[in-house]
Amino acid sequence: RAETNDLKKDMNDSEVTPLLDDQSPPANASEVAQGSGPVLTRQLSTRGSKAFPYFAFSPGDDALTKSMVSPIEALAPLAPMGVITVQGQKYRKPVATVKSIPPFAPYRRKARHRSFYLWYINEFRHWWKSSRLLVRLGGLETLAREQWHEMELLEPKKRKAMKHAFKYAKRMGQGGPMRGFLNGVQPFTRGVRLLVAAWRWFESAPCRRLEVGVEESLAFMGNRVSRMLSRALVDAVAGLALSTLSGLFRAHILSKDDFWHPASMLTFFGILRAVASFAASFIGSRFGRFLSRSFFLNAYHRWTPVQRVQDVNLRSDDCCERDEIDENAYLARLAKKVAKALGKSQSLGVDSMGKQEGALKDEGFHLVGSGSGGYALYECHRTIQQDNEVAAQTILLHVTPYGPSILNVMPRYTVLEVEGSQDRRHVWSKTLDSWRFEGPSVLEGYCYEGAFFSPHHFAELKETYDKQLLAYDKACRNMAEARKGNKTGPPTDQPALKSFLQAGKMPKKLKKNDREFKELQRRVSNVAQRLKALMQNKGGCICPRGVILYFEGLDCSGKSSTGGLVQQALEQAGFEVEMRQHNRPPTKEQKSQPWMDRFEPPDVSEEISDIERAERGEQAALEVKQASGCVGHRHKAMVWDRGPAGDFVYGDLSAASAKEKNSRYREFLEFDAECKRKNILFCKLMFVTNRDSIASTLGKRLAQRKMAQDLRTWLSACRGADVSNEEHMLAGLDQITLHIDPTDFIAFNLYQKNLYKFINFALNTDTAANPWIVVNTTDRYNARDQLLGVFQTQVNSFNTRKRTSDDIIRWSHSRAGLEETAEPQGVEISVMLQKELGGRRLRLRTILALIVTLVLVWYYVENTPFDWIFGGED
Repeated sequence: RAETNDLKKDMNDSEVTPLLDDQSPPANASEVAQGSGPVLTRQLSTRGSKAFPYFAFSPGDDALTKSMVSPIEALAPLAPMGVITVQGQKYRKPVATVKSIPPFAPYRRKARHRSFYLWYINEFRHWWKSSRLLVRLGGLETLAREQWHEMELLEPKKRKAMKHAFKYAKRMGQGGPMRGFLNGVQPFTRGVRLLVAAWRWFESAPCRRLEVGVEESLAFMGNRVSRMLSRALVDAVAGLALSTLSGLFRAHILSKDDFWHPASMLTFFGILRAVASFAASFIGSRFGRFLSRSFFLNAYHRWTPVQRVQDVNLRSDDCCERDEIDENAYLARLAKKVAKALGKSQSLGVDSMGKQEGALKDEGFHLVGSGSGGYALYECHRTIQQDNEVAAQTILLHVTPYGPSILNVMPRYTVLEVEGSQDRRHVWSKTLDSWRFEGPSVLEGYCYEGAFFSPHHFAELKETYDKQLLAYDKACRNMAEARKGNKTGPPTDQPALKSFLQAGKMPKKLKKNDREFKELQRRVSNVAQRLKALMQNKGGCICPRGVILYFEGLDCSGKSSTGGLVQQALEQAGFEVEMRQHNRPPTKEQKSQPWMDRFEPPDVSEEISDIERAERGEQAALEVKQASGCVGHRHKAMVWDRGPAGDFVYGDLSAASAKEKNSRYREFLEFDAECKRKNILFCKLMFVTNRDSIASTLGKRLAQRKMAQDLRTWLSACRGADVSNEEHMLAGLDQITLHIDPTDFIAFNLYQKNLYKFINFALNTDTAANPWIVVNTTDRYNARDQLLGVFQTQVNSFNTRKRTSDDIIRWSHSRAGLEETAEPQGVEISVMLQKELGGRRLRLRTILALIVTLVLVWYYVENTPFDWIFGGED
């Protein structure tokens, strides 16, 4: 009775999770009798890791009155498949610890300030740094007032007087009477800087700690070295100026009364010495960070904003993040199936919790427990085969709603684990290579709309979603500022919404965006002017008669926004631009025709006919000349939003035979050569990015869809008599709503597969005469800036290309190692090619960055006193 009372007391403070009941499937249908076997329950303490005994009872028995099991029966947790037979009774292995809350909040992989306190200390550091400059300038002003008369009495013809003048300038630059105070607070200043650097390193993602540590160290050294160099440079300039003036005065070239004002000049050099070191510290920190990032960029062979397709590294951590589970790992594949199943019970705008159990049951998961807050525990039994060994494992799935909802759909926090009783979520990334069943034994993430997001990816989506809604809220509050006189109405389409959100951004971000926009528009104008210059060439128009802008690549990679700048340059140059979208499968009629016939090139044969010129006089020719500068013909451009490569990724050609794929490659290459003969520039752009950027784009589009719902309510509330105008406005909102759909989340799950297929198609259709250009839009501004430069280079070199169709095909096959009837090498040849090409250039850049880094470290160590750890300032 005493033991039973103790057990009751413990159970009142804990959860009891049933492990086997009449509704649960047996672990092995051939061994466990359904409905007749005993049930094993395990106490799950909510107060700590306390061991509880296991006990068995038959259905209908009272668990508190059942006697304890024997020691051999307690060995059930060690049995294969969680089942042990003792005296004809079968017992199941107990479940693992309840995992309903993430061990840490999701955070962005490259977040610098995860903690508010770190951000606040960093802001205080900048304020303290500026305050020290003001104190230094205050001491300078005091010393200048006290020594003004003595400085005015200095004789320029005496060398000793010039030495005294140099010392005056240096003392003022050091802060004059405040120098002692500044040297006294120097340990505190450097201590705060080291605290911020150490905190950033501690809060960084585990996979980036080496980079963050090196970056913060080089930023600190760059700060110190730049201050040293700036002071040395100012001292050298001051000494040279004083010695030169002294020589001019001794040579009687200059008059003392007209050109000698020592107090003002020395004060100027003092101010320059004080301010130069302050400004140089920022430049030095940025240089140290730039040096560190350049070294790791080349050492790890990461993607650059614009590069040839042969230089794309498919093993880079841009697409294979080091802290992410491999997509081929068993739990990763299973997690995507779970996300897809949960997505069946969800739709954009509707979330049905009741369908969750049924959707997961279709994937083999059965509910075995539940708890507060929507927590549910499922399990399934899988047979895993690896290295000619077959192992049966019980997989546990923990599912918990993770609010707040996004578009009325609640994300799910999920944990997949091979059955065990240890909570290893904190160290799951360390077991990536050690787990025998292809990956870690515990995998956590977040499921939303059928896609599985790692904690870093989900943080990118959620933070971008929240930031966009915050900007929208602020823009609505600032709609009618009296001081600006803005009285604009609500936005009704995508461009208007983007412009509207600018008013809700922070001033610093808004200023940066405005500067980048103006710079890009200047580059667009330069490209347009270059095209017009080729049209107005004295020897005749040498500009391409037609241009095909082929935008291909991953979903949510910025194809329209980034490639649209090239389209804008063509329009400014006078091209007639049309767009074709090839994001739908071919029709039956199109399938009966040659494959490339459904991809329409621009019609460059159309010229201003004599009849048209006679009917309209010279007006037709004048219009063309005013638009493009050409006489007698037009320039046309065609924009392909997706194209032939999409058939290899999303269409029927993804499962085609090797012979058929080679035939399609040849058709594409022949089309490329035919464009050259017709004076058409075929610009092939492959857009790629990493999964962090895609998740951020998904968050932005979800937020815009939320805004479109609000704007629809807004416009309906102010409905007027003009029904046609209202329909036009609602049509614009429909475009915003349709900008994201479930296929975007499906593509996120298939990121690596789609990436490999796109790159493989590009490698098999790449030529020296007209190469594929891969645009990495992770950094949108740099990608757009460099893309405009590459397009201008292609236009300039277009008329120098002399290759024919046969040359292009022969070159492509020789590079890829393909024969006409040979099987394509697929993704493996892609990985091999990128290792061969560009390797020497990358090694040289890495060595150069390393040499500069070593020089920086040497100069810092050589000029820093380490007898006192913080040293002193001169």
